[in-house]
Amino acid sequence: MIMATHKLQQGFTAVELLITLFIAAVFLFAGYQLFAQVMRDGAGADKDAELSSLAYERMRKSALAASAASPAGCAAASESVTTTTEPVAGIGNVTFKVTIDCPYSTTPGSLTDIFLVKVETSYNDNGTTRKVEHATFSN
Repeated sequence: MIMATHKLQQGFTAVELLITLFIAAVFLFAGYQLFAQVMRDGAGADKDAELSSLAYERMRKSALAASAASPAGCAAASESVTTTTEPVAGIGNVTFKVTIDCPYSTTPGSLTDIFLVKVETSYNDNGTTRKVEHATFSN
């Protein structure tokens, strides 16, 4: 009688371990790339939110100033454009363009009580110009 002996395999072979390590490395690299992209996008969103807050604040102040300067309203062809560049912490140099216009007065010299106040802000983020705009009507 011949006895058959079965040898049980213990552990993994070196090839199986190398293939597993290679697949794990590919997943880790892809995960790192995704994480880095999410972090970059998040930083850009933070800057845009800060810039939006600054633009909104500037718009409200400009609207109040325009109403106080001309309580009777604005005249046709009285567009006012002011452009300034200021350093903002965490963002860099930011350009603010404030436009105060009288959009509904069509006859020169006539008055209307509605101003259009628009603030355009922009900054350079790694070679890309990012912009945020706000506008409101004021009387």
